[in-house]
Amino acid sequence: MLSRDQQFALKRAALLRQAARAFSAHGYHDTSLDDVAKTLGVTKAALYYYVKNKQEILFECHMQAQDLGETALQHSEQNGRSGRDKILLLATKYIELITSEMGSFAVLGEFDALDAENRTIIARRRDKFDRHFRKLVSDGIADGSIRAVDPKLTVFFFMGAINWMTRWFRPDGPLPGTDIARHFADLLDKAISASPAEPAAKAARSRASARA
Repeated sequence: MLSRDQQFALKRAALLRQAARAFSAHGYHDTSLDDVAKTLGVTKAALYYYVKNKQEILFECHMQAQDLGETALQHSEQNGRSGRDKILLLATKYIELITSEMGSFAVLGEFDALDAENRTIIARRRDKFDRHFRKLVSDGIADGSIRAVDPKLTVFFFMGAINWMTRWFRPDGPLPGTDIARHFADLLDKAISASPAEPAAKAARSRASARA
């Protein structure tokens, strides 16, 4: 049996997901807590039992997104071998998580609506994710599984697609999140993977260098 704290946490998480969908549908600035309460079928007083204000909902949505990113990174590190393997595992897992757990979270595009303190916290976590992702790209270039791409631009390329996904993905859309994850990972793979000849050429250069 769940404790009172566990029940509260589960109900709060469900409320946050639904509130975020309300923001996504009508825009963060144009949606009041009264609107959210009506969408959820609860009183405003009941809503205040779980959250203090709109800002808290927005902040928690961003925090959840960062949690999912860290989960995907951990999954890629534990299961991937080459840099390419880890990047594709990261991309697939992250999209699967964000589409299954968060639904239509267009509210994630409202980064500038965060207050200064919350924006700093989220920016710090985003930067950490960015650095880790870039390192995977650099590692892939070093091990020959990824062609010589710019790590920074590669991360921007992928995250730009993810950020735009929050604008158009719908849980009841024609493609489930798992299919979208597979398609996006395939596109990313085609964009960054080394050609079959590149690893062999790199190995040949290494052998030549060792003999010199």
